Amino acid sequence: MTSQQPDEQCADSPSDFDARQKRLRYLELWRELGIRPEPSDCDPADRDLLGKEGPDDLGELKARCLDARRLMNQALPTRALARDDDLVPSPSGIKGAGMGLFFRPSSPSSLLHEGEVLCYYCGHLHNFHSQKELKDTSYLMLVDGDLFVDPGPLPQIKARYINDPLNVRFVNCHLVAQAEELRCAIVASRDIRVGEELFFSYGDAYWDQRKFCGTIYGEQ
Repeated sequence: MTSQQPDEQCADSPSDFDARQKRLRYLELWRELGIRPEPSDCDPADRDLLGKEGPDDLGELKARCLDARRLMNQALPTRALARDDDLVPSPSGIKGAGMGLFFRPSSPSSLLHEGEVLCYYCGHLHNFHSQKELKDTSYLMLVDGDLFVDPGPLPQIKARYINDPLNVRFVNCHLVAQAEELRCAIVASRDIRVGEELFFSYGDAYWDQRKFCGTIYGEQ
């Protein structure tokens, strides 16, 4: 059964998230399309900009957008859990890959069945513009359209520990975009036994943007 768990960084209420997301949307429309919000729609923190004469200060609008996004990401809603309690980060079997994610349930007879949701790839929310400001994009993933998620700052997100084996023989799960839920689901591609490490393919686009090559699992 899917349950909910609050993140350490996401202690605010859903109404806080909605209000901060609304502020960000108005600021981004203002910055990108020059559409100024009505005074009644403008967040109190930004009404000083409405009173300025002359052309809009795009540098200031960019800074406000980034700050509004930072505040929104501090108020993310509680995240859904699937089989997270049975998934354990541990050193990966891939040499040099750091941590991996393993299926280690309390019951040794348990299985992860093909088609079952294992966990969710979620995190801080970004768009094309804001993701370019990130210093570390190692965990950044495009969900759909202009929506990116980054669990990099959130070590409690189990999905961030899943590695790419760069070897189709070892891939045992895959991503299913759930843009309306602001995440991707990690789904078992086959039955997964106790003790197995989870692997999915990051895709060519991910590796094309890296300054390093991954290690092919099974050929080490």
